[in-house]
Amino acid sequence: MQDPEIMPEKITALLEANGASDITVDGYEAMTGGYSRLMAQFEASFTIDGTSESGTYVLRGDPPEGTAIIDTDRTQEFEVLQAVKPYLNTPAARFLDSDGAFIGTPALVLDFTTAESTLPWIEQNGVTTLPEKLAELAGAVHTIPVDDLPSSLQRPASGDPLTDQIAMWKHTAHEHVEALPIFHYVASWLDTHRPPSVPVSLVHHDFSTANMLVDDQGDLVIIDFELASVGDPREDLGYFKAYAQAAPPDIIDENPEAFLNRYREITGFSEDQVNPAVLTYFLVLGVIGVVSQLSATGSSMARGNTSSTNIAFTLDGLLFGQAAWMAATDALEAALDGEE
Repeated sequence: MQDPEIMPEKITALLEANGASDITVDGYEAMTGGYSRLMAQFEASFTIDGTSESGTYVLRGDPPEGTAIIDTDRTQEFEVLQAVKPYLNTPAARFLDSDGAFIGTPALVLDFTTAESTLPWIEQNGVTTLPEKLAELAGAVHTIPVDDLPSSLQRPASGDPLTDQIAMWKHTAHEHVEALPIFHYVASWLDTHRPPSVPVSLVHHDFSTANMLVDDQGDLVIIDFELASVGDPREDLGYFKAYAQAAPPDIIDENPEAFLNRYREITGFSEDQVNPAVLTYFLVLGVIGVVSQLSATGSSMARGNTSSTNIAFTLDGLLFGQAAWMAATDALEAALDGEE
C-alpha cells in the first residue's frame, strides 16, 4: 500500500508540519490487523513544545480509495481519541494528516502500547479477574461527559437511540434483493420490549476482545474508536456478548453478578436498567445489526453496486454473523418463553 523505503520521509514531513524538530524516523514496519487499513509501527525521536521524546509509534491510515470495508473518518477518530484520553488508558493520538497531504492518505500517529492482546493473556492468566475489569472499562467509557466529545460525533437523530436503530432495521428489510421479514419481526419485538432508558453516552460500537488489550496492571485497554458515536451505552454490552458467541470466552458470563454489580456501581444505573434480561435485549439488538450489515453488503454485491470487497473479511463476518445469530435467536426464544 505504501513504499516502506519512503515512509520515514513522509512521516518526518508530517511531524515537521505539526511543529516537531530534530526528527529521526526509522524501523518502519507494517503491522498485521486493521483488515485493509494502513497499519505500521516505527521508531522516532523528536523535539516538540521544547520537550525531547523518543519511542515507538503507530501509523494508522485509510486504504486505497474504494477498498475500505467500512468507511470511517480519521479526523473524527483523532478527535475522539484526544477527547477520551483524560478518562481512559487508551494510546494517545499524537499527529493527524487529515487530508493525506503528507502520508498520501488520511492518517494519524498514535503512541505504541506494550499492553498484551486479550486472548493470549487469558490463556496464561485465566479470566477470574476480568469480569470486574471489563465492567470498569465499560463504565469508564460510558461515563465520559458527552459534552467533552467532538461535536462531529453522530448523535441520535430522534433523540432516542433505540427509536433510531429500530427504525433503521425495519427500513433495512426493504433494501435487500429479497424481502427479509425477520428484520420486521425482531424490530417489532425490540420495540415492544424496550428496557427503561438510560442517558446517552459514548458508544464504542466495536466493543470486543478483538479491540482490547491487557496492561501490566491487569487492566483492560480499549483501542480503535473509529466507529464511535453517541447512543445507548448498553449497545456495547450487547455487542460484546454477540461477538463472544463467535470468539469466546464471554467474560461477562464468567461472573455476570460481579460484572453487573460493578458496572451499575460505576454508571449509577439501576437494576431495572441493567440486568441479565436487558443484556439479552441488547444482545439481540447487536446481532440484528451485524446480520443487517452483512445482508446489506450481500445485496449490494448482488446488485453490482460494490466495486471492491475484502473476501476474507466477508467470509469471517458471515461465520461470526451465523454464530451470533444462533445465540441471539436462542436468547430471544428464551425471553419469549418467559413471557408465556
